[in-house]
Amino acid sequence: MDRNDPYDIARAIAELKAWKQASQHNWALVPQSSERPYIATVIAEKGAGPVEGRLMLFPGLEVFRDYMLARQIPDYGVFMSPLDIPHFEAVGLRDGGVELFSYESGYVPRLPTFEEKAFFAPLLYECYGFLMRLEEKPDLPLAYVDKKAMFARKEVLPDCWIDGPLALPDEDVVQSQEQITLQKADCAKAREMPVFPKEVWEIDYVLVPSYHTPPPRPRFLYLLAAVNQTTGERMMWERLSVDGQEKGLQRLWEGHAQRLLSAIVGHGRVPGELHVRSCRMTRFLRPLGLQLPFKIVQHAKLPMLERVLSTAINSRKV
Repeated sequence: MDRNDPYDIARAIAELKAWKQASQHNWALVPQSSERPYIATVIAEKGAGPVEGRLMLFPGLEVFRDYMLARQIPDYGVFMSPLDIPHFEAVGLRDGGVELFSYESGYVPRLPTFEEKAFFAPLLYECYGFLMRLEEKPDLPLAYVDKKAMFARKEVLPDCWIDGPLALPDEDVVQSQEQITLQKADCAKAREMPVFPKEVWEIDYVLVPSYHTPPPRPRFLYLLAAVNQTTGERMMWERLSVDGQEKGLQRLWEGHAQRLLSAIVGHGRVPGELHVRSCRMTRFLRPLGLQLPFKIVQHAKLPMLERVLSTAINSRKV
């Protein structure tokens, strides 16, 4: 095995076939070259798909916490899938192959750069050593549980790693504060408009993975769409992507209430109901609901919107 080649190390990890056993544990890696620890976790894929397992490395306890909470609480935060959460991933395929990917919020996953390969190679090697030890000592990840700490491999000198505890924060989990603003002039206009009690708009915010911006750093396309439930008319059709600034995904979500308000002003009337699919959408639209007399109703399915979206995607007219 070439310890400087992350692909070679990933192949060795895949050959261990430890996906299922390792998926019960999390552990930390503390390299000297990073201010943040990296938290490792494993997913053993079920079914007959091409992927057998994934080793994921998250930059910092907060990012890892967001990942775990998003898995347990679907509407937590703004992450709609693991694609949205920053991390590095080594994928083991059932045919014996491996893949490596770098994920950043709002961007299409890409292969690691030369610099990332050099950074992640020693981390993957430490993961390989951890998984080797785990076979003989299944309770290894619990070594510091009495100290309320995570098991960690720490780099104390260049290329010299030792076991040690990574203290876990005591504070309660606080979701990132969300700031939603509305333009007063638009609110005033909308309050003067007629309300159509029987008019229903189905609205959702979706990732369209087959669309993205051009290289060199392609961004995902997110679509905020609303249609008239009866006619299928597009009441709002906003194509969005992150701008490279901090908390790009969150700021997109925070702008949805104003985007909907602008659409209502543009159509000159207020619908009686908005049908949404998630508590997250309800949360971000609620400030507008306090300004205008429409109801927000959650449904498992939005049939008309799903039909319009499917037609648009199949015809390449998103």
